[in-house]
Amino acid sequence: MKRETLLLLIAVMMLSAVGLVLVFSASPAYTSVTDKDDPRDMFHFFSRQVVYLTLGFVGMLALSRFDYHRWNSRWAYRTLLVLTLALLVLVLVIGAEINNARRWLSLPIVGTVQPSEFAKFAIVILLAVKLSENQHDLKSLKRGFLPPVLLIMLFSGLIVLEHELSTPAVIACVGMLMVGIAGARWWHLGLSLFGGGAGFVILCLVSPERIRRLLAFLDPWEHRFEDGMQLVQSLAGFARGEIWGTGVGAGEQKLFYLHAANNDFIFSVWGEEMGLVGTLALVALFVFFLVIGTRVALCAPDLLGALLAFGVVIMIAMQGAINMGVTTGLLPTTGLPLPFISAGGSALIMNLAMVGVLLNVAQQASEPEAKGRLAAAAA
Repeated sequence: MKRETLLLLIAVMMLSAVGLVLVFSASPAYTSVTDKDDPRDMFHFFSRQVVYLTLGFVGMLALSRFDYHRWNSRWAYRTLLVLTLALLVLVLVIGAEINNARRWLSLPIVGTVQPSEFAKFAIVILLAVKLSENQHDLKSLKRGFLPPVLLIMLFSGLIVLEHELSTPAVIACVGMLMVGIAGARWWHLGLSLFGGGAGFVILCLVSPERIRRLLAFLDPWEHRFEDGMQLVQSLAGFARGEIWGTGVGAGEQKLFYLHAANNDFIFSVWGEEMGLVGTLALVALFVFFLVIGTRVALCAPDLLGALLAFGVVIMIAMQGAINMGVTTGLLPTTGLPLPFISAGGSALIMNLAMVGVLLNVAQQASEPEAKGRLAAAAA
Protein backbone atom coordinates (compact mmCIF):
# COMPACT_ATOMS: atom_id res chain seq x y z
CA MET A 1 0.00 0.00 0.00
CA LYS A 2 2.47 2.60 -1.24
CA ARG A 3 -0.22 5.24 -1.62
CA GLU A 4 -1.38 4.94 1.99
CA THR A 5 2.22 4.97 3.23
CA LEU A 6 2.88 8.19 1.34
CA LEU A 7 -0.35 9.78 2.53
CA LEU A 8 0.47 8.95 6.16
CA LEU A 9 3.89 10.54 5.78
CA ILE A 10 2.38 13.65 4.23
CA ALA A 11 -0.22 13.98 7.01
CA VAL A 12 2.35 13.59 9.78
CA MET A 13 4.77 16.01 8.14
CA MET A 14 2.02 18.61 7.73
CA LEU A 15 0.95 18.26 11.37
CA SER A 16 4.58 18.51 12.50
CA ALA A 17 5.08 21.61 10.34
CA VAL A 18 2.03 23.23 11.96
CA GLY A 19 3.55 22.39 15.33
CA LEU A 20 6.83 24.10 14.47
CA VAL A 21 5.02 27.23 13.31
CA LEU A 22 2.86 27.40 16.42
CA VAL A 23 5.70 26.69 18.86
CA PHE A 24 7.73 29.46 17.22
CA SER A 25 4.72 31.77 17.33
CA ALA A 26 4.23 31.20 21.06
CA SER A 27 7.94 31.16 21.98
CA PRO A 28 8.60 34.92 22.28
CA ALA A 29 6.04 35.11 25.09
CA TYR A 30 8.03 32.52 27.05
CA THR A 31 11.47 34.05 26.50
CA SER A 32 11.77 35.00 30.16
CA VAL A 33 11.56 31.33 31.16
CA THR A 34 15.23 30.87 30.22
CA ASP A 35 16.29 33.75 32.49
CA LYS A 36 18.89 34.99 30.03
CA ASP A 37 19.50 38.29 28.31
CA ASP A 38 20.59 36.61 25.09
CA PRO A 39 18.23 37.81 22.32
CA ARG A 40 18.36 34.33 20.80
CA ASP A 41 16.28 33.12 23.74
CA MET A 42 13.16 33.68 21.66
CA PHE A 43 14.22 30.56 19.73
CA HIS A 44 14.60 28.48 22.90
CA PHE A 45 11.43 26.40 22.57
CA PHE A 46 11.53 26.40 18.78
CA SER A 47 15.08 25.02 18.66
CA ARG A 48 14.20 22.33 21.19
CA GLN A 49 11.17 21.39 19.11
CA VAL A 50 13.40 21.04 16.04
CA VAL A 51 15.73 18.71 17.98
CA TYR A 52 12.85 16.60 19.28
CA LEU A 53 11.27 16.48 15.84
CA THR A 54 14.55 15.33 14.30
CA LEU A 55 14.95 12.59 16.89
CA GLY A 56 11.34 11.59 16.40
CA PHE A 57 11.65 11.29 12.63
CA VAL A 58 14.84 9.25 13.00
CA GLY A 59 12.99 6.89 15.35
CA MET A 60 10.00 6.80 13.01
CA LEU A 61 12.14 5.85 10.01
CA ALA A 62 14.00 3.22 12.05
CA LEU A 63 10.79 1.58 13.26
CA SER A 64 9.28 1.76 9.78
CA ARG A 65 12.14 -0.56 8.75
CA PHE A 66 11.72 -2.82 11.79
CA ASP A 67 9.50 -5.77 10.87
CA TYR A 68 6.55 -5.58 13.26
CA HIS A 69 6.46 -9.38 13.50
CA ARG A 70 9.70 -9.18 15.51
CA TRP A 71 7.74 -7.68 18.40
CA ASN A 72 6.39 -11.23 18.80
CA SER A 73 9.74 -12.50 19.98
CA ARG A 74 10.14 -13.03 23.71
CA TRP A 75 13.21 -10.82 24.03
CA ALA A 76 11.47 -7.84 22.41
CA TYR A 77 8.25 -8.30 24.40
CA ARG A 78 9.96 -8.82 27.75
CA THR A 79 12.50 -6.05 27.22
CA LEU A 80 9.76 -3.56 26.40
CA LEU A 81 7.66 -4.67 29.37
CA VAL A 82 10.53 -4.55 31.88
CA LEU A 83 11.82 -1.20 30.60
CA THR A 84 8.37 0.40 30.78
CA LEU A 85 7.68 -0.87 34.30
CA ALA A 86 11.15 0.22 35.43
CA LEU A 87 10.58 3.77 34.16
CA LEU A 88 7.10 3.99 35.70
CA VAL A 89 8.40 2.83 39.08
CA LEU A 90 11.57 4.91 38.90
CA VAL A 91 9.69 8.15 38.30
CA LEU A 92 7.71 7.54 41.51
CA VAL A 93 10.95 7.22 43.46
CA ILE A 94 13.29 9.85 42.02
CA GLY A 95 11.07 11.75 39.60
CA ALA A 96 10.94 15.54 39.62
CA GLU A 97 7.88 16.85 41.46
CA ILE A 98 6.11 19.72 39.70
CA ASN A 99 2.69 20.99 40.80
CA ASN A 100 2.29 18.06 43.24
CA ALA A 101 2.87 15.52 40.47
CA ARG A 102 5.81 13.22 39.70
CA ARG A 103 5.73 12.75 35.95
CA TRP A 104 9.23 13.63 34.78
CA LEU A 105 12.47 11.70 35.08
CA SER A 106 15.97 13.11 34.53
CA LEU A 107 18.27 10.53 32.98
CA PRO A 108 21.99 10.84 32.09
CA ILE A 109 22.64 11.75 28.43
CA VAL A 110 18.95 11.29 27.54
CA GLY A 111 17.78 14.23 29.62
CA THR A 112 14.22 14.73 30.92
CA VAL A 113 11.70 12.09 29.87
CA GLN A 114 8.08 11.41 30.73
CA PRO A 115 7.61 7.65 31.32
CA SER A 116 3.85 7.84 30.84
CA GLU A 117 4.41 8.80 27.19
CA PHE A 118 6.62 5.76 26.72
CA ALA A 119 3.88 3.68 28.37
CA LYS A 120 1.41 4.73 25.64
CA PHE A 121 3.74 3.32 23.01
CA ALA A 122 4.45 0.18 25.02
CA ILE A 123 0.82 -0.67 25.81
CA VAL A 124 -0.09 -0.71 22.10
CA ILE A 125 2.80 -3.06 21.27
CA LEU A 126 2.33 -5.34 24.28
CA LEU A 127 -1.43 -5.67 23.89
CA ALA A 128 -1.20 -6.34 20.17
CA VAL A 129 1.31 -9.15 20.78
CA LYS A 130 -0.60 -10.67 23.70
CA LEU A 131 -4.01 -10.48 22.00
CA SER A 132 -2.76 -12.00 18.75
CA GLU A 133 -1.05 -14.82 20.66
CA ASN A 134 -4.14 -15.57 22.76
CA GLN A 135 -6.62 -15.11 19.92
CA HIS A 136 -8.17 -18.56 20.32
CA ASP A 137 -8.46 -18.19 24.13
CA LEU A 138 -9.81 -14.64 24.12
CA LYS A 139 -13.35 -15.83 24.78
CA SER A 140 -12.09 -17.36 28.01
CA LEU A 141 -12.22 -14.98 30.98
CA LYS A 142 -9.21 -16.46 32.77
CA ARG A 143 -6.84 -17.44 29.96
CA GLY A 144 -7.62 -14.88 27.29
CA PHE A 145 -9.38 -11.81 28.71
CA LEU A 146 -7.81 -11.20 32.12
CA PRO A 147 -4.09 -11.10 31.12
CA PRO A 148 -4.40 -8.03 28.83
CA VAL A 149 -6.83 -6.33 31.25
CA LEU A 150 -4.41 -6.82 34.14
CA LEU A 151 -1.63 -5.33 32.01
CA ILE A 152 -3.80 -2.28 31.31
CA MET A 153 -4.61 -1.95 35.01
CA LEU A 154 -0.94 -2.23 35.97
CA PHE A 155 0.19 0.54 33.63
CA SER A 156 -2.78 2.77 34.45
CA GLY A 157 -2.39 2.25 38.19
CA LEU A 158 1.29 3.20 38.21
CA ILE A 159 0.55 6.39 36.26
CA VAL A 160 -2.34 7.26 38.60
CA LEU A 161 0.23 7.23 41.42
CA GLU A 162 1.97 10.08 39.59
CA HIS A 163 -1.17 12.16 40.32
CA GLU A 164 -2.25 12.04 36.69
CA LEU A 165 -5.64 10.82 35.51
CA SER A 166 -5.98 11.77 31.85
CA THR A 167 -3.19 9.51 30.57
CA PRO A 168 -4.39 6.41 32.50
CA ALA A 169 -7.89 7.04 31.13
CA VAL A 170 -6.57 7.19 27.56
CA ILE A 171 -4.46 4.05 28.04
CA ALA A 172 -7.45 2.20 29.51
CA CYS A 173 -9.81 3.30 26.73
CA VAL A 174 -7.38 2.44 23.93
CA GLY A 175 -6.47 -0.85 25.59
CA MET A 176 -10.08 -1.96 26.00
CA LEU A 177 -10.88 -0.95 22.42
CA MET A 178 -8.02 -3.16 21.24
CA VAL A 179 -9.33 -6.03 23.37
CA GLY A 180 -12.78 -5.55 21.87
CA ILE A 181 -11.45 -5.38 18.30
CA ALA A 182 -9.51 -8.61 18.91
CA GLY A 183 -12.80 -10.40 19.62
CA ALA A 184 -13.43 -10.42 23.37
CA ARG A 185 -16.90 -11.22 24.68
CA TRP A 186 -19.07 -8.13 24.99
CA TRP A 187 -20.22 -8.93 28.52
CA HIS A 188 -16.57 -9.19 29.62
CA LEU A 189 -15.96 -5.76 28.11
CA GLY A 190 -19.10 -4.37 29.69
CA LEU A 191 -18.11 -5.46 33.19
CA SER A 192 -14.60 -4.08 32.74
CA LEU A 193 -15.86 -0.75 31.44
CA PHE A 194 -18.33 -0.47 34.32
CA GLY A 195 -15.58 -1.15 36.86
CA GLY A 196 -13.15 1.21 35.15
CA GLY A 197 -15.76 3.95 34.92
CA ALA A 198 -16.62 3.58 38.61
CA GLY A 199 -12.94 3.76 39.52
CA PHE A 200 -12.50 6.88 37.38
CA VAL A 201 -15.42 8.62 39.10
CA ILE A 202 -14.08 7.72 42.55
CA LEU A 203 -10.62 9.07 41.69
CA CYS A 204 -12.23 12.33 40.57
CA LEU A 205 -14.38 12.69 43.69
CA VAL A 206 -11.60 12.04 46.20
CA SER A 207 -9.42 14.81 44.75
CA PRO A 208 -10.36 18.42 45.65
CA GLU A 209 -8.32 19.67 42.69
CA ARG A 210 -10.23 17.49 40.23
CA ILE A 211 -13.55 18.55 41.75
CA ARG A 212 -12.59 22.20 41.27
CA ARG A 213 -11.72 21.47 37.64
CA LEU A 214 -15.09 19.82 37.09
CA LEU A 215 -16.92 22.77 38.66
CA ALA A 216 -14.90 25.17 36.51
CA PHE A 217 -15.77 23.11 33.44
CA LEU A 218 -19.50 23.24 34.23
CA ASP A 219 -19.44 27.03 34.72
CA PRO A 220 -16.08 28.57 33.74
CA TRP A 221 -17.41 32.13 33.99
CA GLU A 222 -18.33 31.65 37.63
CA HIS A 223 -14.74 30.54 38.31
CA ARG A 224 -13.05 32.78 35.74
CA PHE A 225 -10.56 34.19 38.27
CA GLU A 226 -9.56 30.73 39.53
CA ASP A 227 -9.72 27.30 37.89
CA GLY A 228 -11.95 28.52 35.07
CA MET A 229 -9.51 31.18 33.87
CA GLN A 230 -7.70 28.78 31.51
CA LEU A 231 -10.86 27.82 29.66
CA VAL A 232 -12.18 31.39 29.55
CA GLN A 233 -8.95 32.64 27.98
CA SER A 234 -8.94 29.74 25.54
CA LEU A 235 -12.48 30.50 24.40
CA ALA A 236 -11.56 34.17 24.13
CA GLY A 237 -8.80 33.19 21.72
CA PHE A 238 -11.20 31.30 19.47
CA ALA A 239 -13.67 34.19 19.61
CA ARG A 240 -11.00 36.72 18.69
CA GLY A 241 -9.91 34.58 15.73
CA GLU A 242 -13.40 34.72 14.19
CA ILE A 243 -13.49 33.29 10.64
CA TRP A 244 -10.06 34.02 9.18
CA GLY A 245 -7.95 34.61 12.29
CA THR A 246 -5.60 37.39 13.31
CA GLY A 247 -2.67 35.99 11.34
CA VAL A 248 0.34 33.88 12.30
CA GLY A 249 2.14 35.45 15.24
CA ALA A 250 -0.55 38.09 15.83
CA GLY A 251 -2.39 36.27 18.59
CA GLU A 252 -2.63 37.98 21.99
CA GLN A 253 -3.85 35.22 24.32
CA LYS A 254 -0.38 33.61 24.30
CA LEU A 255 1.05 36.77 25.88
CA PHE A 256 0.66 35.32 29.38
CA TYR A 257 -3.14 35.48 29.31
CA LEU A 258 -3.38 31.82 28.36
CA HIS A 259 -1.29 29.42 30.44
CA ALA A 260 0.48 26.55 28.62
CA ALA A 261 -0.11 28.27 25.29
CA ASN A 262 2.75 26.43 23.62
CA ASN A 263 1.74 22.91 24.72
CA ASP A 264 -1.59 21.84 26.26
CA PHE A 265 -3.56 24.82 24.89
CA ILE A 266 -1.73 25.35 21.63
CA PHE A 267 -4.91 24.56 19.68
CA SER A 268 -6.41 27.77 21.06
CA VAL A 269 -3.45 29.74 19.73
CA TRP A 270 -4.06 28.18 16.31
CA GLY A 271 -7.76 29.07 16.52
CA GLU A 272 -6.99 32.68 17.34
CA GLU A 273 -4.34 33.15 14.66
CA MET A 274 -5.93 31.05 11.88
CA GLY A 275 -9.61 31.44 12.70
CA LEU A 276 -12.46 29.01 12.11
CA VAL A 277 -11.15 28.09 8.66
CA GLY A 278 -7.74 27.10 10.02
CA THR A 279 -9.30 25.27 12.94
CA LEU A 280 -11.49 23.15 10.68
CA ALA A 281 -8.53 22.50 8.38
CA LEU A 282 -6.47 21.16 11.29
CA VAL A 283 -9.36 18.97 12.45
CA ALA A 284 -9.70 17.67 8.89
CA LEU A 285 -6.00 16.79 8.85
CA PHE A 286 -6.39 14.66 11.97
CA VAL A 287 -9.49 13.02 10.49
CA PHE A 288 -7.50 12.32 7.33
CA PHE A 289 -4.80 10.62 9.44
CA LEU A 290 -7.49 8.58 11.21
CA VAL A 291 -9.09 7.45 7.94
CA ILE A 292 -5.82 6.45 6.26
CA GLY A 293 -4.57 4.72 9.41
CA THR A 294 -7.82 2.79 9.73
CA ARG A 295 -7.55 1.68 6.12
CA VAL A 296 -4.04 0.38 6.83
CA ALA A 297 -5.37 -1.57 9.82
CA LEU A 298 -8.13 -3.14 7.72
CA CYS A 299 -5.61 -4.18 5.08
CA ALA A 300 -3.01 -5.56 7.50
CA PRO A 301 -1.79 -9.08 6.59
CA ASP A 302 -2.59 -10.55 10.02
CA LEU A 303 -4.25 -9.83 13.36
CA LEU A 304 -1.01 -8.57 14.93
CA GLY A 305 -0.60 -5.95 12.23
CA ALA A 306 -4.26 -4.95 12.41
CA LEU A 307 -4.13 -4.50 16.19
CA LEU A 308 -0.88 -2.52 16.01
CA ALA A 309 -2.30 -0.20 13.36
CA PHE A 310 -5.63 0.27 15.15
CA GLY A 311 -3.87 0.84 18.47
CA VAL A 312 -1.58 3.52 17.06
CA VAL A 313 -4.36 5.31 15.18
CA ILE A 314 -6.78 5.25 18.12
CA MET A 315 -4.11 6.38 20.60
CA ILE A 316 -3.11 9.40 18.52
CA ALA A 317 -6.62 10.32 17.35
CA MET A 318 -8.10 10.05 20.85
CA GLN A 319 -5.46 12.34 22.34
CA GLY A 320 -6.05 14.85 19.57
CA ALA A 321 -9.83 14.76 20.08
CA ILE A 322 -9.50 15.17 23.86
CA ASN A 323 -7.07 18.08 23.55
CA MET A 324 -9.36 19.86 21.10
CA GLY A 325 -12.35 19.12 23.31
CA VAL A 326 -10.59 20.61 26.33
CA THR A 327 -9.55 23.83 24.60
CA THR A 328 -13.05 24.38 23.19
CA GLY A 329 -14.83 23.69 26.48
CA LEU A 330 -16.35 20.36 25.49
CA LEU A 331 -14.30 18.42 28.08
CA PRO A 332 -12.81 19.22 31.51
CA THR A 333 -9.25 20.54 31.55
CA THR A 334 -6.57 17.86 31.32
CA GLY A 335 -2.83 17.80 30.67
CA LEU A 336 -2.86 15.93 27.36
CA PRO A 337 -0.81 17.53 24.56
CA LEU A 338 -1.94 17.86 20.95
CA PRO A 339 -0.10 15.11 19.01
CA PHE A 340 2.73 16.31 16.71
CA ILE A 341 1.96 19.95 17.53
CA SER A 342 2.38 20.73 21.24
CA ALA A 343 5.84 21.66 22.49
CA GLY A 344 7.60 18.85 24.32
CA GLY A 345 9.99 16.00 23.73
CA SER A 346 8.65 12.71 25.10
CA ALA A 347 5.19 12.98 23.57
CA LEU A 348 6.44 14.09 20.15
CA ILE A 349 9.12 11.40 19.91
CA MET A 350 6.80 8.62 21.07
CA ASN A 351 3.99 9.66 18.72
CA LEU A 352 6.40 9.61 15.78
CA ALA A 353 7.73 6.25 16.95
CA MET A 354 4.18 4.87 16.88
CA VAL A 355 3.75 6.23 13.38
CA GLY A 356 6.90 4.30 12.43
CA VAL A 357 5.20 1.07 13.55
CA LEU A 358 2.11 2.05 11.56
CA LEU A 359 4.21 2.69 8.45
CA ASN A 360 5.80 -0.75 8.74
CA VAL A 361 2.35 -2.35 8.85
CA ALA A 362 1.32 -0.26 5.84
CA GLN A 363 4.34 -1.44 3.85
CA GLN A 364 3.35 -5.07 4.42
CA ALA A 365 -0.39 -4.60 3.94
CA SER A 366 -2.07 -5.92 0.83
CA GLU A 367 -5.53 -4.72 -0.18
CA PRO A 368 -6.83 -7.98 -1.70
CA GLU A 369 -6.53 -9.74 1.68
CA ALA A 370 -8.32 -7.07 3.66
CA LYS A 371 -11.80 -8.48 3.17
CA GLY A 372 -13.22 -9.91 6.35
CA ARG A 373 -9.88 -10.33 8.12
CA LEU A 374 -10.85 -8.88 11.47
CA ALA A 375 -14.27 -10.49 11.30
CA ALA A 376 -12.68 -13.86 10.70
CA ALA A 377 -10.18 -13.29 13.52
CA ALA A 378 -12.92 -12.38 15.96
CA ALA A 379 -15.13 -15.33 15.02
